[in-house]
Amino acid sequence: MSSTKEPIIKIQGLTKQYYNRVVVDNINLEILNSCFAFLGPNGAGKTTTMLMLLGLVKPSNGTASIFGTNILNSSGKIRRKIGFLPENVGFNPNLTGRQFLKLIIGLRTNKGGDKKHVESYLVWSGIDKNYWNKIIKSYSRGMKQRLGLAQAFAGEPKIVFLDEPLSNIDPLGREEFIQKIQMKRKEGITVIISSHIVLEIEQLADYVAFIDDGIIKASDIVYNLAHMYGFNEYEITRINYEDNVTLKELTELLSAEKDLFSDLPKILRDKIIFRTDNPEKVNNTIKDYKDFNFTPISGTLIKLYKQIIKGESYEKRE
Repeated sequence: MSSTKEPIIKIQGLTKQYYNRVVVDNINLEILNSCFAFLGPNGAGKTTTMLMLLGLVKPSNGTASIFGTNILNSSGKIRRKIGFLPENVGFNPNLTGRQFLKLIIGLRTNKGGDKKHVESYLVWSGIDKNYWNKIIKSYSRGMKQRLGLAQAFAGEPKIVFLDEPLSNIDPLGREEFIQKIQMKRKEGITVIISSHIVLEIEQLADYVAFIDDGIIKASDIVYNLAHMYGFNEYEITRINYEDNVTLKELTELLSAEKDLFSDLPKILRDKIIFRTDNPEKVNNTIKDYKDFNFTPISGTLIKLYKQIIKGESYEKRE
């Protein structure tokens, strides 16, 4: 859920053409402080859009601003506030994991990487301590991906761009990092994700932009998209245990709102499942409860993907 109504990023007519092929076609978006996902097939224009926002690829037309600063004029100034994990992350193979993180933190904060801060992100990465002082060329692909994720968030960036972030991570590791990224969002970091893996986006994104052939097909808050395309099943999942509010208490709070539920909600272990035709009211009711995540029911995003990108249709369940 977003924590500010002012856009962090404004994109106006952003276009990229290589020779005679348009790969990003006149994109216009406003991105709030949120977890915002570009979701689409391979070659849809997701990575090119990210690289233009990062100032690493020059647009053919259009522009964008980050924190009110035009990306075409001051990309160096903006980059100090940004973390980035490219799809194919590269390292100096002869640096150790500790040396690499110290370098990144030093560049991002303009001061030497503090030992405690470096080690906190080595722990966060999940890399075995025995490898912290070993050179990166001895790391497995999964360990390199973990190190790449750690460097993206290290040094207190305001925005983190993640391009296919959980590739090369085993299934248990993916679940672990989804939770870690969720907690970084709770700390107020804006996260921009590019992926073609619907399951990852379903668990992370507040907003989704469906993109294909360089064109934004649809973009909005995930629960609004579900409602717009005729889906009415949602879930509230517990993602943390810092507050003392139980799922039962949260259900009672929502039930007190007139005509909010279309049928009786069900409590299943760590989540509440229910139908509603007013998802925005649900979100507004629980937005201050940080231990809970409100989304369309699992499986809705793949149906939206097929409907928006593939043109398939689904009938609303009553």
